Amino acid sequence: MHARYPAASLAVVLVASLLVGCGPTRTAGTGGVAARELAVLSIGQLPAETHVQIGTVQFDSADEPYKIGKGRDFYLRPGDAHTATFTFIAKVPGLPGPLGWLVPGGKGGDITIPGPKAVPLGPVAAGKAYELAPTMESFDRMLQDGRMSLVREKVK
Repeated sequence: MHARYPAASLAVVLVASLLVGCGPTRTAGTGGVAARELAVLSIGQLPAETHVQIGTVQFDSADEPYKIGKGRDFYLRPGDAHTATFTFIAKVPGLPGPLGWLVPGGKGGDITIPGPKAVPLGPVAAGKAYELAPTMESFDRMLQDGRMSLVREKVK
């Protein structure tokens, strides 16, 4: 079969190797640690109607900033000392006339905005999956038990 369909065999090998390489991004301190001993944090993109998107995230001031794109998963070591620093991208509509030249991004396009720095994420445990929690839910939790957390365990 391989001799008769070498292109098909190559395509299967390429697709299989791409699938094996997919998965959460390893952050600082997670290299060489088994996946079951780590937590997974999913960061989804903000809705398009907000006109602001998450540009990058940097964990614990130790990693380079990671681009989020449409969303991305990350491995984190278990614990409660993790922090995140964000940048945001504002989608600016074009402004007419000379005003467009005077206002930054006034001709339309994207403006990168530095976000909050070293925001505590909250506790994460090995073998569990988390997601970035909406702000109101985080605030409600703080009112309930006095603890602020930007992550919540994913519902399965």
